[in-house]
Amino acid sequence: MKNFGKNILLFLIPLVIFIVGFDIYLWNINSIYKEKEKGLISNEDSIEILILGNSHANYGVDPKQFTLDAYNIANVNQSIYFDKRLTLKYLNNLSKLKYVLISVDYHSLYFSSQGIRDIWSYYGNNIKYKNKSYLLPEISPFLFGYTPKVSVALLKKYIINTWKFKNENIIDFNVEEGINLQDSILKGFITFEGTNELEFQSNVIKNRAESFVSKGLNKSIKKEQEEILADLEGFIAILKNKGIKPILFASPCYIDFNSYLHHDILLNNKQVINDLCQKFNIQFLDYSNSKQFYKSDFYNSDHLNKTGGAKFGKILNIEILKMKNIQN
Repeated sequence: MKNFGKNILLFLIPLVIFIVGFDIYLWNINSIYKEKEKGLISNEDSIEILILGNSHANYGVDPKQFTLDAYNIANVNQSIYFDKRLTLKYLNNLSKLKYVLISVDYHSLYFSSQGIRDIWSYYGNNIKYKNKSYLLPEISPFLFGYTPKVSVALLKKYIINTWKFKNENIIDFNVEEGINLQDSILKGFITFEGTNELEFQSNVIKNRAESFVSKGLNKSIKKEQEEILADLEGFIAILKNKGIKPILFASPCYIDFNSYLHHDILLNNKQVINDLCQKFNIQFLDYSNSKQFYKSDFYNSDHLNKTGGAKFGKILNIEILKMKNIQN
């Protein structure tokens, strides 16, 4: 019996050391969430435009193209729920903030939780999702946060990239394939380079679009959609009460991608957004189906690349300057 207990202990000790070591690594790694928040804090005295949203805005709105000082705090799969709370966390410190661009894309009104990224937002920005316990993720990010599969993938990617680039300077946070690791994040913005031709095969485009359609057709989300809208209305009201102008916008998607979206959902979105605009006297800049963007502006069928992001940033800048001139 003693030998059995000793053997169990000899097995557990290395396992515990392995998990604790991984936890220490995960607690200390940088992330795009931390990087964007760090930039926001260091520039909070000068930011006049804040860009919110999911991956469409994250990769598609270049803040360097704005006349006023802009900052992009959007992120992959970031919902309006997290947009709002990330903004409110720093709102009192953003003394020069005049405009907040709120991304309302095809799927924005149909999801609130970010899935596994709820935990990533918590680790990066300390923002909790409603009614969710963070006790276990606080104990072990390896077991209950990032999960072992993602944790190992992050470490593997880090080792491969470190070996590949050796002594060259690369960004120290995880990004998606298609982003140049030797690029820099400026004003919260880093995006894809070039066009991934494989992503423009008709079956690939259809599958990407239909993954969004399925969310909108899920009848069980009606209550959640009402909560999202109520939350968004409260956010808009807070901004307006502080003299900050909220602007709703939708990012460009490739024409073939739009052709697979559901007509009834598009109509419902349009009605809901129009009602919001009338209620709060705000504008909706809808470029989701814009003819100004070409395949060369996209990395894949619903994400702009560096060229497209610069183009869209310039277009939004013109829109804001028009509003500014009208106000003056």
